Amino acid sequence: MGREKALIIYRDADGVHEWVVDERMVIGRDASCDLCLPDRQVSRRHATISRQDDGCYVADEGSKNGTWLNGARVAVPTKLSDGDEVSIAAQFKLYFVDADATAPLVFEGRGVRISPETMAVYMNGEPLDPALSGPQWELMRALYEANGSLVTREELIARVWPDADPGGVSEDALDALVRRLRGRLAESDPDHHYIVTVRGYGFRFENP
Repeated sequence: MGREKALIIYRDADGVHEWVVDERMVIGRDASCDLCLPDRQVSRRHATISRQDDGCYVADEGSKNGTWLNGARVAVPTKLSDGDEVSIAAQFKLYFVDADATAPLVFEGRGVRISPETMAVYMNGEPLDPALSGPQWELMRALYEANGSLVTREELIARVWPDADPGGVSEDALDALVRRLRGRLAESDPDHHYIVTVRGYGFRFENP
């Protein structure tokens, strides 16, 4: 069954936030915007997402630092597809869920499953509550999508902190994030070690 309305999803340290796309949604730094991102890199009225007869479109509103769709800068209003990533000032990542998209699957059975469309993590069939923070989600997704293969520390740092100087992110910061994610998973399933350390190299993810 499809959704009645399209959504914009944003994940930060406080969890997952959703906005319904009605006729026109304004994104920017100004407090009057529908989605306010109070950061100096974001213009007061940075971008808009509007509903047309044939779907939803994203447009940059003459911002200084640009609006990006799946890694490409938005120059003209561009139609959105389910699962698209909209980046504001190449810094804040928003995700579009189409009104006609199929509702996320309910994952059953033991182990972890993720839904990239909604950035939800399911443990033994139940969604983690509260949701993972933004950095925890990026770490979880990088490990999960490797399908049991080793993911190096360098690869994880690049995924979790894409805009940071790799040399400026300490191994202690990554280790602390791994510990927090392990703790969240252990709250729901203390009998299985999901994140395995490969000493000197990185980590890999093991579902039961």
